[in-house]
Amino acid sequence: MEVVSSLLRAKYVRLKRVLTETQITSQSSLHTVPGLKSLNLGEPIYISKPFKARPSNIGLSHFPDISITKYFFARYVVIQASVMNSSPSLEGKTLGEVQLIVAESSDDALLPSINISVKVLPPELSGCSWCVLAASPQRLDGSAILACELRYKILDVDSATGAPLSFGGGSAKSSRSFVEEIQDIEIRRAEFEG
Repeated sequence: MEVVSSLLRAKYVRLKRVLTETQITSQSSLHTVPGLKSLNLGEPIYISKPFKARPSNIGLSHFPDISITKYFFARYVVIQASVMNSSPSLEGKTLGEVQLIVAESSDDALLPSINISVKVLPPELSGCSWCVLAASPQRLDGSAILACELRYKILDVDSATGAPLSFGGGSAKSSRSFVEEIQDIEIRRAEFEG
């Protein structure tokens, strides 16, 4: 009975891993993110080159690798944060509820409206968090500075299988939450013009 239980648990963990990877893949491209489809964005006017986001506090050893890309549309700015769970100090732990948050905008022509998090991000995988800002480019005074932060949890894992104890995105009581300020992101009016 114990062997059967172990085999079923291994199969369950494998299926959950495949499901997680499929969910991460479905959220990796602008036009495949379920939470963005209702906006009918169309094609972007301009796409910035990706740049590496840095934490405001240099001493963070557990900070994941983040690459930021900005997509500009007539009425929106969509910010993609590609997060790689590869920090050596995380020691192979799984991240949960990973999201980029615009905490403050220097111009009210850009207002945060939608945040889409990565529910579960296993070690050595990359996932995309999305932040949508409603934009009024004609009201934008040259440029705006966005104060941003990365929020995430380090999930507890089953020592026997390596699977998160809260695999389905639920919150385990012993998960540790982090809020890390990252470098400011600049949005220029000219970026809305291509």
